[in-house]
Amino acid sequence: MSKTKTVKKLDLTITYKVGYGDVKMPKEIYEQLLKAAENGDEIEMHKYPDVADWMSSNVAERDCFDWKAEIDSVS
Repeated sequence: MSKTKTVKKLDLTITYKVGYGDVKMPKEIYEQLLKAAENGDEIEMHKYPDVADWMSSNVAERDCFDWKAEIDSVS
């Protein structure tokens, strides 16, 4: 018989890395990606909503080649 533990709260930050080649995207998205890269910005919904929307449709965790998980809290 397996014993289990119920965790009341588990917060994680998951980071994964993907790489793509020959990616087709709208010019506006490309320009916003360049701006973010030049400024050292992270892509956040409130700052780059069009890029964030494009990424949510075109970038998938299943394509990752490296990932890590940080445990923020456990109780």
